[in-house]
This record gives sequence, structure tokens and C-alpha cells, in this order.
Amino acid sequence: MDDIVKAAMLKWPDVPDCYGWLALDARGQWRMRDEACQRTGGAGDIIRNPALQAFIGRNYQSDEAGNWYFQNGPQRVFVELEVCPWICSLTPEGIRLHTGAALTSISAVLIDEQQRFYLTGENKLCLLDDRDTELLINCIQAESPENALEVLDIWLENPAGGSLHVRLPGQRNTLPVQFAKTTEMQAQFPYIRKPAP
Repeated sequence: MDDIVKAAMLKWPDVPDCYGWLALDARGQWRMRDEACQRTGGAGDIIRNPALQAFIGRNYQSDEAGNWYFQNGPQRVFVELEVCPWICSLTPEGIRLHTGAALTSISAVLIDEQQRFYLTGENKLCLLDDRDTELLINCIQAESPENALEVLDIWLENPAGGSLHVRLPGQRNTLPVQFAKTTEMQAQFPYIRKPAP
């Protein structure tokens, strides 16, 4: 957390919390949701300012109940999550979180009932940005890269009937891919998608 934020919290300790105005989409984009957007259930406008994106990312955390928020000076701005609290991308150097931080220690690769990929590590559940799905599929250990999608399709027909492994960028070891329902992942990594007062 930024020092300026800590100082503001001490100076103004009783600022009311804010709900519904900030969201995190499935591609790791922060979205501002005005009152009209909240009424209609819209996704909100993407925050494109790099300095603001970085400020939110540095001051993004959760409370004991699993509500995620951005500490904006003395005010907690709770974040509505489209899917889960962390979104990651594959880069040539490794895995990058939506906050800009690196995820260096990966413990598992999961796929849910909607065929979305997740990475777990450092006590985080991270949805893979869907724009990187093809990159991850190309990391599947197959006889040739052309066979990777076919290997995945066969495995998806019966995940319990065989094993599937990937070698991610920046990782030395291969990791098994495991099937997991979103409810199971949420139980293992508790979070609240829509915080409320």
C-alpha cells in the first residue's frame, strides 16, 4: 500500500466505504461504474489511464471476509469481480498479474466447466485472460504443437481418464492440468464477487 494512502487513512479514519463503482472484468481491466451503469447492470467504462491503473493495483487487497477493495486514500472502494480476484497473462518472461506484479510460483493449472483456464500459486486463484488461451494450449505437452488442441479436446471428454501437462513460460517444470468447478475453486480460495454493505 502506498504511504500516501496510509497517511490519509490515519488522518480521516471514518470515511464511508464505497460499493458498486469499481469492477474487475475477466480480462483484468478495471472498470468505473456510474449510477446509470449500476442501475442497468452494465460492465462500466474501462479505466485506461496507466497511472490510475497502477495506483489501484498497488492498493488492491481483501478483507477477512473475502471482499476485495481498492484503498483510495481513506476510503475503501469495494470491487465487483466478474470472475475472481486475480487475472493473469502469459508473457515470454513468465506470468503477469493484472496489477502488473509477476506470479513466479505456480502450483496448479485448472480448467473449469466453461473451459476457462486458471493458475494457482502464492495463495492466489488467477483466471487466465482469454486472449492468452491459445498461448496456454500451445504449452500443452504433446508430440507436436499442432497436436496440442487435439490432445486437450480428448482430455476434456474424460479428464479423469488420463493426464494432461503444460510447461508455462518462465517455469522449469511441467504442471498437470486439473478439472475444477468454479464453486470448488471459490471454496478453496474464498472471495465474494459482489461485495455489499
